[in-house]
Amino acid sequence: MTHSCDFVAPIRRSKEVKAVCAALRALVERGALRGFQEGKLRVGRMPLDIEWPDGRVSRLRIDIEAATLTFTGLLEAGAGSALFRDLKALVRTAQAPARDPVRLDVGRVDAIRVDPGRAMLRMTEQGGAVSLAIIVTRGEYEYCTRRLIELAREALALALEPMPLAQSYSPALANQ
Repeated sequence: MTHSCDFVAPIRRSKEVKAVCAALRALVERGALRGFQEGKLRVGRMPLDIEWPDGRVSRLRIDIEAATLTFTGLLEAGAGSALFRDLKALVRTAQAPARDPVRLDVGRVDAIRVDPGRAMLRMTEQGGAVSLAIIVTRGEYEYCTRRLIELAREALALALEPMPLAQSYSPALANQ
Protein backbone atom coordinates (compact mmCIF):
# COMPACT_ATOMS: atom_id res chain seq x y z
CA MET A 1 0.00 0.00 0.00
CA THR A 2 1.34 3.43 -0.88
CA HIS A 3 0.26 6.91 -0.04
CA SER A 4 -2.13 8.29 -2.60
CA CYS A 5 -2.90 11.90 -1.79
CA ASP A 6 -0.79 13.08 -4.73
CA PHE A 7 -3.19 11.47 -7.19
CA VAL A 8 -6.30 13.42 -6.14
CA ALA A 9 -7.12 16.45 -8.28
CA PRO A 10 -5.74 19.49 -6.40
CA ILE A 11 -8.92 21.51 -6.92
CA ARG A 12 -11.00 18.92 -5.03
CA ARG A 13 -8.62 18.57 -2.08
CA SER A 14 -9.51 20.67 0.92
CA LYS A 15 -6.94 22.15 3.25
CA GLU A 16 -8.01 19.60 5.89
CA VAL A 17 -7.35 16.65 3.59
CA LYS A 18 -4.02 18.16 2.54
CA ALA A 19 -2.98 18.56 6.19
CA VAL A 20 -3.94 14.98 7.11
CA CYS A 21 -2.14 13.59 4.05
CA ALA A 22 0.97 15.65 4.80
CA ALA A 23 1.09 14.26 8.35
CA LEU A 24 0.54 10.69 7.10
CA ARG A 25 3.19 11.09 4.41
CA ALA A 26 5.70 12.24 7.05
CA LEU A 27 4.84 9.22 9.23
CA VAL A 28 5.33 6.89 6.25
CA GLU A 29 8.72 8.46 5.52
CA ARG A 30 9.78 7.93 9.16
CA GLY A 31 8.64 4.31 9.12
CA ALA A 32 5.85 4.74 11.69
CA LEU A 33 3.39 3.60 9.00
CA ARG A 34 3.88 1.37 5.97
CA GLY A 35 1.47 3.36 3.82
CA PHE A 36 -2.03 4.72 3.35
CA GLN A 37 -4.68 4.66 0.66
CA GLU A 38 -7.17 7.44 0.23
CA GLY A 39 -10.87 6.83 -0.49
CA LYS A 40 -13.31 9.18 -2.19
CA LEU A 41 -14.36 12.41 -0.57
CA ARG A 42 -18.14 12.36 -0.23
CA VAL A 43 -20.32 14.83 1.64
CA GLY A 44 -17.37 16.14 3.65
CA ARG A 45 -16.18 12.66 4.69
CA MET A 46 -13.30 10.63 3.39
CA PRO A 47 -11.96 7.21 4.43
CA LEU A 48 -8.25 6.39 4.47
CA ASP A 49 -6.87 2.89 4.89
CA ILE A 50 -3.81 3.05 7.12
CA GLU A 51 -1.30 0.21 6.86
CA TRP A 52 0.71 -0.32 10.04
CA PRO A 53 4.33 -1.55 9.94
CA ASP A 54 3.21 -5.10 10.78
CA GLY A 55 0.88 -5.20 7.74
CA ARG A 56 -2.39 -4.69 9.60
CA VAL A 57 -4.82 -2.21 8.02
CA SER A 58 -7.13 0.16 9.91
CA ARG A 59 -9.74 2.58 8.58
CA LEU A 60 -9.31 6.27 9.42
CA ARG A 61 -12.21 8.56 8.56
CA ILE A 62 -11.92 12.30 8.09
CA ASP A 63 -15.15 14.19 8.77
CA ILE A 64 -14.56 17.79 7.73
CA GLU A 65 -17.97 19.06 8.87
CA ALA A 66 -17.54 17.64 12.39
CA ALA A 67 -13.78 18.43 12.43
CA THR A 68 -13.11 14.85 13.53
CA LEU A 69 -10.65 12.08 12.69
CA THR A 70 -11.87 8.61 13.69
CA PHE A 71 -10.41 5.12 13.71
CA THR A 72 -13.63 3.13 13.41
CA GLY A 73 -13.59 -0.38 14.87
CA LEU A 74 -9.89 -0.19 15.70
CA LEU A 75 -9.98 -3.02 18.25
CA GLU A 76 -12.30 -5.71 19.54
CA ALA A 77 -12.81 -5.04 23.26
CA GLY A 78 -16.12 -5.43 25.05
CA ALA A 79 -17.16 -2.75 27.54
CA GLY A 80 -16.47 -4.98 30.56
CA SER A 81 -13.11 -6.35 29.44
CA ALA A 82 -9.71 -5.57 30.97
CA LEU A 83 -8.53 -4.31 27.59
CA PHE A 84 -11.42 -1.83 27.45
CA ARG A 85 -10.52 -0.52 30.92
CA ASP A 86 -6.86 -0.17 29.88
CA LEU A 87 -7.89 1.67 26.71
CA LYS A 88 -10.07 4.07 28.72
CA ALA A 89 -7.13 4.71 31.05
CA LEU A 90 -4.87 5.35 28.05
CA VAL A 91 -7.31 7.91 26.61
CA ARG A 92 -7.79 9.52 30.03
CA THR A 93 -4.01 9.80 30.43
CA ALA A 94 -3.59 11.32 26.98
CA GLN A 95 -6.28 13.93 27.68
CA ALA A 96 -5.10 14.80 31.22
CA PRO A 97 -3.31 18.12 31.71
CA ALA A 98 0.49 17.77 31.82
CA ARG A 99 0.70 18.85 35.46
CA ASP A 100 -1.84 16.17 36.49
CA PRO A 101 -0.24 12.78 35.77
CA VAL A 102 -2.60 9.82 35.66
CA ARG A 103 -1.15 6.38 36.33
CA LEU A 104 -2.35 3.56 34.10
CA ASP A 105 -3.20 0.15 35.57
CA VAL A 106 -0.35 -1.24 33.46
CA GLY A 107 2.14 0.88 35.42
CA ARG A 108 2.88 3.67 32.98
CA VAL A 109 2.71 7.43 33.35
CA ASP A 110 2.45 10.00 30.55
CA ALA A 111 1.81 7.68 27.58
CA ILE A 112 1.04 10.52 25.19
CA ARG A 113 -0.40 13.96 25.74
CA VAL A 114 -2.96 15.82 23.66
CA ASP A 115 -3.09 19.56 24.13
CA PRO A 116 -6.70 20.33 25.19
CA GLY A 117 -6.49 23.66 23.37
CA ARG A 118 -5.83 21.88 20.08
CA ALA A 119 -7.93 18.71 20.30
CA MET A 120 -10.23 16.52 22.34
CA LEU A 121 -10.15 12.71 22.44
CA ARG A 122 -13.15 10.39 22.40
CA MET A 123 -13.39 6.61 22.72
CA THR A 124 -16.58 4.71 21.92
CA GLU A 125 -17.58 1.06 21.98
CA GLN A 126 -20.32 -0.46 19.89
CA GLY A 127 -20.95 -4.16 19.54
CA GLY A 128 -17.58 -5.01 21.05
CA ALA A 129 -15.63 -2.78 18.64
CA VAL A 130 -13.72 0.19 20.05
CA SER A 131 -13.31 3.36 18.00
CA LEU A 132 -10.90 6.19 18.77
CA ALA A 133 -11.58 9.74 17.62
CA ILE A 134 -9.96 13.12 17.96
CA ILE A 135 -11.95 16.33 17.59
CA VAL A 136 -9.86 18.99 15.88
CA THR A 137 -9.95 22.55 17.19
CA ARG A 138 -8.37 25.59 15.57
CA GLY A 139 -7.74 23.68 12.32
CA GLU A 140 -4.82 21.69 13.78
CA TYR A 141 -5.28 18.69 11.44
CA GLU A 142 -1.59 17.76 11.13
CA TYR A 143 -1.08 17.83 14.90
CA CYS A 144 -4.27 15.86 15.52
CA THR A 145 -3.37 13.26 12.88
CA ARG A 146 0.00 12.63 14.55
CA ARG A 147 -1.58 12.43 18.02
CA LEU A 148 -4.32 10.03 16.89
CA ILE A 149 -1.86 7.78 15.06
CA GLU A 150 0.35 7.62 18.17
CA LEU A 151 -2.65 6.89 20.40
CA ALA A 152 -3.88 4.16 18.02
CA ARG A 153 -0.38 2.68 17.93
CA GLU A 154 -0.36 2.58 21.74
CA ALA A 155 -3.83 1.01 21.80
CA LEU A 156 -2.77 -1.69 19.34
CA ALA A 157 0.37 -2.38 21.37
CA LEU A 158 -1.76 -2.64 24.50
CA ALA A 159 -4.00 -5.19 22.81
CA LEU A 160 -1.25 -7.30 21.27
CA GLU A 161 1.57 -7.36 23.80
CA PRO A 162 1.20 -9.30 27.04
CA MET A 163 4.16 -7.48 28.63
CA PRO A 164 3.61 -4.24 30.55
CA LEU A 165 3.44 -1.27 28.23
CA ALA A 166 6.23 0.56 30.08
CA GLN A 167 8.70 -1.99 28.71
CA SER A 168 7.45 -1.79 25.12
CA TYR A 169 6.77 1.95 24.81
CA SER A 170 8.76 3.85 22.23
CA PRO A 171 8.24 7.63 22.40
CA ALA A 172 9.37 8.14 18.79
CA LEU A 173 6.33 10.21 17.81
CA ALA A 174 5.28 11.54 21.20
CA ASN A 175 7.57 14.58 21.21
CA GLN A 176 6.37 16.19 17.98
